[in-house]
Amino acid sequence: MTILRNLRFALNSAWQSFWRNLAVSLAAVVSITLILILAGVNLLVGHAFSQVLDGFREKVSEMSINVADDTPLTSVYAFQQQLQGDPRVATVRFVTKEEALAEFVRDPNNAVLSQQIQGNPLDAKLEVRVRSLSDVAAVDSMARQWPGVDPTDPTNYQGEFVTRMLQLSQWLGFAGIGLMTILVIVSIVIVMNTIRTAVYHRRKEIEVMKLVGATEWFVRGPFVLEGIMTGVIAAAIALSLLVIAYPPVVSRFSADITFIPLTYDPTFISSLARDLLVGGALLGALGSYIGVRRFVRL
Repeated sequence: MTILRNLRFALNSAWQSFWRNLAVSLAAVVSITLILILAGVNLLVGHAFSQVLDGFREKVSEMSINVADDTPLTSVYAFQQQLQGDPRVATVRFVTKEEALAEFVRDPNNAVLSQQIQGNPLDAKLEVRVRSLSDVAAVDSMARQWPGVDPTDPTNYQGEFVTRMLQLSQWLGFAGIGLMTILVIVSIVIVMNTIRTAVYHRRKEIEVMKLVGATEWFVRGPFVLEGIMTGVIAAAIALSLLVIAYPPVVSRFSADITFIPLTYDPTFISSLARDLLVGGALLGALGSYIGVRRFVRL
C-alpha cells in the first residue's frame, strides 16, 4: 500500500508540475518532438535504403550468362549441369534466343524498342541465381572462362556497382549512428534544463520535504516521471506525424523514381512506434534524473 501511495503521489506531483510550468513544458515537448521526428526520419530512411539495397542484392544475385550463337547445345547443357552441381548456385535456367526475344517484347518498358527490332539480335542465356552475394564474383569469373560464352557481352554482372552500393550502405550506417548520437545528447540536455526549471519553482516544497525526512527517490520520483511524461508525449506526436506522412511520401517517390524498388512497409510502423515511444521515455527519464540530481541533494 505504501508503494502505491508513493507512486500515486509521484504521478500527481509530476502532472501538476507539468501544468504549473506549462510554457516550459510545451517548449520541451515541441523541441523533443522535432528531434524525435528527425530520429524517426533517420530510421525510415535507413529502413527504405535497406529495402532498396535488398532489392538490388536480389537482382545482383541473379546473373545472366550470355551464350555465343555458335555454341553447341551439348556444350550449353554440360555447363548448365556443371553450374547446377556447384554449391554456390541455387538455380540455373536455360533461355533460348526465341524465349529471350519473347520476354523482351512482353516487357512494357521495351514497347517502343521492340517495334524497331529486326530479326533476333538477342543471345541465348543461362539465368543463374547465386546463393550468396559474396559468391557472385566467383561464379561470374567462372562463367567468363567458359568457351561458350559470348566474348563481346559475357554476363550482366556489375561488380563495381555492387561494391559501391555496399560501401554506401556502410557509410550511411555510420552517418545514421552519428546523427542519432547527436539527437540523443540534445534531447537529454533539453529535458535536463526543463526539469531544472521545475526544481527551481518547487525549491521551497522540496526543502519542506527534506525537513520532514522524505527519502531521496520520494523527492526525485515526480521529476523523473515528469521527464518520462514529456518524452512520451513528444514521441506520440512525432510518431503520429510520421505515420501520416510516410505512405504519401513513399508513393510519390515510387511514382517519380520508378527504377528504385521502394515500397510502403506497414509492418515497420510497429517497430518505429516501439523505438520512438521507448526512446522518448528513456530520454525523458535520463534527462530528468541528471537534471534533478544536481539540485536535489539529500
